[in-house]
Parts: sequence; structure tokens; C-alpha cells
Amino acid sequence: MSEHHAQGNIRVDGFGLTLGGETRRLDFPRAEIEGLRGEAGSVEYGAGDLSFERLCGRLQGIEWSTETASAGRFWLRDKEGRYELHVARVELPHGVRVTRSAAGGVELVAVHASLADVRLHIPDLAALRRSPEPDAPPPAADAAREPTPPPTRTPEPPPAPPPDGDSPPTLRQERLRFLDAIGGGFGFTIKVVLDLPVLGSRTLDQTVKVEIKDGAFDYKKLDDGLTWLEGAFLDIGVEGGRFRVGYGVPLLGSKEIISFALDKDASATAAFDRIPLRSLADFRIPGSSGRRAASADKDKGGDKGNRGRLQSLTLGDLGVNLHMVAPRNLETAGGTIRFGGEDAPGIVDLRIGGSLVQPGSGNLTAQAGAVDMTVKDVRIGGLQVTADRLHLGPMDELLVTFDGFTPRSLTAVLHRVTATNLSLILGGSRAG
Repeated sequence: MSEHHAQGNIRVDGFGLTLGGETRRLDFPRAEIEGLRGEAGSVEYGAGDLSFERLCGRLQGIEWSTETASAGRFWLRDKEGRYELHVARVELPHGVRVTRSAAGGVELVAVHASLADVRLHIPDLAALRRSPEPDAPPPAADAAREPTPPPTRTPEPPPAPPPDGDSPPTLRQERLRFLDAIGGGFGFTIKVVLDLPVLGSRTLDQTVKVEIKDGAFDYKKLDDGLTWLEGAFLDIGVEGGRFRVGYGVPLLGSKEIISFALDKDASATAAFDRIPLRSLADFRIPGSSGRRAASADKDKGGDKGNRGRLQSLTLGDLGVNLHMVAPRNLETAGGTIRFGGEDAPGIVDLRIGGSLVQPGSGNLTAQAGAVDMTVKDVRIGGLQVTADRLHLGPMDELLVTFDGFTPRSLTAVLHRVTATNLSLILGGSRAG
């Protein structure tokens, strides 16, 4: 079991002690704690003030329960700085139970929880992704001392899409099938600056609007929406299992600007001129230092004879409005997130704005009316979360910063979060 320490200033209104047979119990009609600080495994937590009604503690092992509880200025963070959570107020109208989890950590269980003014900050998404999987077998002693992972795995950046024609073992889009329930539309301005032989520097600057239905968009309509001048030079189509955007140069053929891998199902959808949103997660920009299939960029994307160089690619003035009605599952972080249910949509009125620049830095901001989900065994650092119902909303702001098209950090500000049958495990082998 991971070590658990807690301290604070406690004030109680009387107490009762029961010692008899196998019963060893403390009862407090009311208890208040100020300046709570504690740690369990790799997680630290604290609160400015807590209050409990009918607090009961059993003296064998860890087992505390309360009829009602509340906390102010609650915070929780990973010791390695991978994430930090702040909550202005936590209300537990049906109380909370604290026990030792089967995996050796400390488990908090609440029938209902209401959190007001929540702020979550993840400063380095790559560091969070590199956190070791708790369910994996422990490495050998010698391997554990190695400062870098085995050469067959690259922790950063994430794995690149495989070369054209290969059977991809793990494309991100295969884990993002919940996006197939997305509907709505988006618009953006695409600006491409190319350094071309003979022609010199050339710029494409075009505003694009796209309708999304069943998680896919019609790329033929995207092509038709271009102005005559830009459409004469811009190539959009499907080739070799990839959705490609290129810049056509007279006599010199087509230069790939960006392309996206298509798995088997996405390729079948592309035959009807539709590209799934989830396929946009597996992109390649020839000549960039981002996600790139090293051997595939040779002569695969129109880079024959070094016909030109991409100076920059900007997606700006983003205006996205999305919703999700049908229930969908996302397998992530060792567990499952189910968006929506039979009686509630998964995402309501999600609005996204911002800009992305390759190469360069950018950001996306998002607001949502509500996000409704079920969470099972999702692990973040040393924390494991399960909830029969987790309702987020309204979401005041979600800010994701990018280096090129690679997300770097995340900050979320939520007005209110409510949870039903919530379980939090701090520390322990399954919490990571």
C-alpha cells in the first residue's frame, strides 16, 4: 500500500468512543478542519476548510464516513507537476466514505458531488502521456535504471503515421471513433506560403467553410468552395490511402502541403467523397519536424526532385460549432469515457476558435453548454476516477496551446461539475 499522510487543525463538537468485541469506533456529531494537507502515493491534496456532519471513523485500517460534507478552496496535484486541480467549493450532500482501495491506495466514494468553479491545468501533455502504465508488468531491475526508454518506443513526439501502403498497427483515429457521432460545421482561413523554384515565394490565402454530418465532411464540396484562382493551383483528393492537400505548379506537378492517413473504414468512407474528422489526427507535413513518416516522405507526397519548400501553413480564424447526440465510447488513460446516454446528449453547443501555425505556436479555445459522460477507471498520474454520471457545464473556457499542430498544454475552467456515484482512488498500483 502506498503511504498516506494528512494533517490539519481540527475542531469537534464532542465525540463518542466505542470499544467492544470487534467494534472500535469514533463518532463526532460535527467536525471542522482548517488548513488540510495530505499526500497519497504521487498525489498531494489540500483544502482551506472542511466541515462534516456525523463523522464516524473505525479504528481498524482506514474507514471513515460522514452523513454530509463540504470543502472550500480544495486542490489536488501530481507531485511531478503533471497536472493541478483547483475547486472553489465542493458539496457532498449525501456524505463521503474513505476506505483503503483494493489496489492499496485511498478511495473516496460519494453518492453525489457538486464542484463549483473548477480549474484544471496540465502544463505538458507529452509528460502526462509518458506516465507509466500501472497495469504493465514492472521492468527488470537493469531496465528500470535506464534513463531512456527502449529504442523501439519513442515517447515524444507521438508515433508518426505509417508509410503509404503499409498496414498501420496503431493510428490515433482508431481510438477516436466517438467523433463519428459529431455534427455541426466549421470555417477557417488557410494560408500557405511556399518557396518554389523559378516562381519564388507564393502564398495561398483562402477562407473555407465545411459542414459536418455523422463525424465526416464532404471534401469535394470543400474543393468546389475554393475561388477559381486558388482552386486552379490547390489539389485536394485521396491517393494511396491518404487524404492529401497539395499545391499544383505548372510543369512541376503537385507538391504535398499536408496529408492524413486513412484507416480501412475511413478509406471506405472516402470512396463516397467524405473524410472522417477522426482521420485528421494522423497527419503528415513533408519537410517539417513534426509528425512525419521518415521513409514515406520520399517521393510519396510530391516531394520529387526537391521541387519546393513549405515555409508556413496557418489555419486561422477558426469558427467551429459542434454537438454530439448519440452515445459514444472513448478508450483512454487505461479506462473508458462514454459521452452521452439514452436520456442526454454527450456534447451540447461546443464552440472552438483560435489558430494553428506550422511551424510556430498557436492555441485553440473552446466553450460548451454542457458535456455529459460516464467515466470508468480513467487514470491520470496517481489518480483514478470512476463516475456513473459526470456532467460538466457550462464550460467557460478550454485553452490548448500548440507547437505546430502538436498540443502542448491544457487549461480548463468549468463553472460547475456534478458527479453521481463518484469514486476517486489516490495512490495505489492501479492509480499509477
